[in-house]
Amino acid sequence: MQAIQEPQQAAMPLIKVYLTDVQFEELKHILSNNISEDLVRAIVKEEIANDNLKAPYLKQKDFAQWIGESVATVNELRAKGLPVSYALGSVRYGKQSYIDFMKSREN
Repeated sequence: MQAIQEPQQAAMPLIKVYLTDVQFEELKHILSNNISEDLVRAIVKEEIANDNLKAPYLKQKDFAQWIGESVATVNELRAKGLPVSYALGSVRYGKQSYIDFMKSREN
């Protein structure tokens, strides 16, 4: 009976680094902060993309909640020129229209 040999993987170089307890804690803190920030950014980007796909146009109450303002503030913005769309007999507010509207008023 002949033995079957599995292909050997190339050995990866091994590097040992010796750290003091203080250095280890500092490195651990830096890595955990960077990983957390990157993870949060990735999650936020994904949620924004998903949110825009769900409903690009919202009714007034939902729109007010989406922008974190009151319905009265939405009415003020509309009076100041915030574009609206009329669909199905009601006013709809576009998310991208709001973003563009706010950007156009930045100093």
